[in-house]
Amino acid sequence: MMTWLIKLASTIAFVTFGLFVHPSQAWSETIGIPFPTYTQSPTPERIIGPPGEQFTFTRTGKNTNNQFTLAEAMVPPGSGPSAHFHDDYDEWFYFPNGGFTLFLDPNHTYKNLKEVPNKNSPGADIQLITTKPKSLYYVARGHIHGFYNNSDQPMPMTFVWSPERITQYFRDTGEPVNTFPADFKADPSRLEPFVKDAPKYGINQSQYFMQYLNSISNATDETLASDDHLKELKMLLSTPLSQ
Repeated sequence: MMTWLIKLASTIAFVTFGLFVHPSQAWSETIGIPFPTYTQSPTPERIIGPPGEQFTFTRTGKNTNNQFTLAEAMVPPGSGPSAHFHDDYDEWFYFPNGGFTLFLDPNHTYKNLKEVPNKNSPGADIQLITTKPKSLYYVARGHIHGFYNNSDQPMPMTFVWSPERITQYFRDTGEPVNTFPADFKADPSRLEPFVKDAPKYGINQSQYFMQYLNSISNATDETLASDDHLKELKMLLSTPLSQ
């Protein structure tokens, strides 16, 4: 565990980053399913995140009536967000090939951005999950979470946030591009606004890994067996393209 924490701590400079939910059901794991089908926008947005991740926003609020945002991403080795929470939107993660470590506190809900863990609210007791291929995970608003690529190569993942609020965050703190470069170069100058400006977009984002945390343990069977909200996800993704 100590080796894992040292490795994770070394990546914290590379910080990156959900509907119709029951906030008490904060996390779930569904393995071995394809990502639900959906209609992509003919004009996707491409954005490079501060640590060099490559996001392709295939659906955003402008063509989903602000119901959701979807991004397909390539994440470089060691990269991922430090502990954070969203105050008014929920999130799904899908991992085609696994390759990531996820962490989350499934039990404590932070009700708004005025609640700052380990400052004026309790610290988070996070649980760790090693993702598997074709795995889907759900996180309700108000729950501390994050992830990092624990492999030695760039890995794909898919994000869905609902309702839409987060796209402008990536536009403002990342670099919109027409095409992605061949490599994954971080832009350290963008890391400070990624953390400092996060509350403008409904996020409390920690500056370093343990800032919001109280304890770390492995995920329990109860956590992994909770509702994945797959039915809601499929309903969202069936939303036709709007102008």
